[in-house]
Amino acid sequence: MEEQDPAYGLQCFFKSFPMRKYTLLFILLGCTALSTLAQPGCTDPLALNYSPEAQTNDGSCQYATTTYELQPRAELPKELQESSALLHTSQGLWSLNDAGNRPTLYRIDSLEGSIVQRLPIRGVSNVDWEELAQDAAHLYIGDFGNNFGNRSNLTIYKVAKSELQKDSASAEAIRFRYSDQTDFTKRPNANDYDCEAFFFYRDSLHLFSKNWINGQTRHYVLPTTVGDQVAQLRDSFDVSGLITGADIDENGGVVLLGYSGLINFMWLLFDYQDSRFFSGNKRLISLGGLLTNGQTEGIAFKGANFGYISSEGLSFGGIALSPKLQTFSVKQWTEPEIVATHSPQTALEGIRAVPNPFDRNLGLYLPKPLPEPVSLSLHNSAGQLMLKRDYSSLASGPLDLQIAAQDWPPGVYVLTITTGEQKHHLRLVH
Repeated sequence: MEEQDPAYGLQCFFKSFPMRKYTLLFILLGCTALSTLAQPGCTDPLALNYSPEAQTNDGSCQYATTTYELQPRAELPKELQESSALLHTSQGLWSLNDAGNRPTLYRIDSLEGSIVQRLPIRGVSNVDWEELAQDAAHLYIGDFGNNFGNRSNLTIYKVAKSELQKDSASAEAIRFRYSDQTDFTKRPNANDYDCEAFFFYRDSLHLFSKNWINGQTRHYVLPTTVGDQVAQLRDSFDVSGLITGADIDENGGVVLLGYSGLINFMWLLFDYQDSRFFSGNKRLISLGGLLTNGQTEGIAFKGANFGYISSEGLSFGGIALSPKLQTFSVKQWTEPEIVATHSPQTALEGIRAVPNPFDRNLGLYLPKPLPEPVSLSLHNSAGQLMLKRDYSSLASGPLDLQIAAQDWPPGVYVLTITTGEQKHHLRLVH
C-alpha cells in the first residue's frame, strides 16, 4: 500500500475541533480506516502481475500468450455463405447474411447447422446487416456495416420476439449517427467508422467499431428508443485488429471477436466497473488461422461461458472454405475457482508454497491444521487444470505434493487451496 501523507492525519485531527472527546475519537478512527482502504491493482491470480494485496481491480492485469482451439460443430449451408452474426434466444440459434443479401433471419440447428426457419423482415432492406442483439422482449438487427465510412443511414431494426414464430416479421427502426463523426468522405476499407459488433446490456445497446486504419475499437452507447438517436462515444481500446462480433454472457463476461491478418482472435473482458468494459481485465486469446477457422464473424453466448462462433465461406488462392459453425468456452478463465478471493484472518492465512520458484517438486507448509476436507488445484496461466488433490483433512507442517513438474513449460501457475467456504490462492513461478 502507498505510504500515507503524514499531513492527512493532522488535517483530520484539526477539522474535528471543536467537538466532544467521543466525537473526536470517532473522527480519528474514521481517518485511520480511510488510510487503509483497499489497494487497487491486478486481482486476477492467473495474470503475470497478480497482486495478492489488491482488492480493487484497476485493469492493469497482464497475461501470457494464450491460444485456444475452437471446437468444430457443423458446416453451414451455402444459403448462409456470408453468415455475419449469431444470437442464441429461447427459440434457438439465429444468423443472417451481410450486405446485399435478403432481409431475412435464419434459425439454425445448433448441432447440425441446417436451417430450420427463414424469417423475412417486412418493409426493410439489407444494406449491410452485420450483427444481432437482444433484450427480454426484442431482437435487434444491426444494419450498420460501413466499409466506405460514408453512410448516413445507419439503422438498427427492432423486432418484437413475439414475431419470431410468424411467417414474416415487422420491425421498427432506430436511426443513428456517431457522436464524434464529422467527416463522411468515402474511404473503402480505410476509415474508422465501420461497425459489425454490438449487444444489449442493462438499458442500452453497446456498439464496438471496426477501425480499419488504427486497429482499435471504440465503444458507443445507444438507447433502444425508436427514432433518430446519437451513439455516444464512451471509450476506446487498442485491439490490434478488426472487430467483427461481440456478446455478453449472463455473468457479465464480454467477448470481442475479430481477426488480424490471417489470425482469428477473441478479447475476453471481465471484472470491469459498471458498463465501462475496458476498465477491467482484458485478455487476448488467439483462435488460430483463417485457413482453419474461416473468417470468424458471428459470436453468441448460450448462458454463461459457453457459446458459438460462425464463419463466412472464403475462396482465395485456390482454396475454398465453406461457412461453418464452431463452439468455444471461456470457463477456464472465468470460473470462480480461479478468481481471487480475499478473506483475511481465516484458517488459510499463512500457508506457504515451497520452493517458489519451483522446479521438479512442490511442497506446502501449513501453520495450522485443516480439520475439514481440503481440495488443492493447480492451474497454468491459460487456466488449464494441471493438478487436483483432495484430502479429508491436513495436519499442520510440511506437505510434499510430489507433482513431478520437470516437463511443465516455464511460466506462472496458481495454486488454489479450498476448505469449506474458504479459498486461498498462491501465485507460483516454474
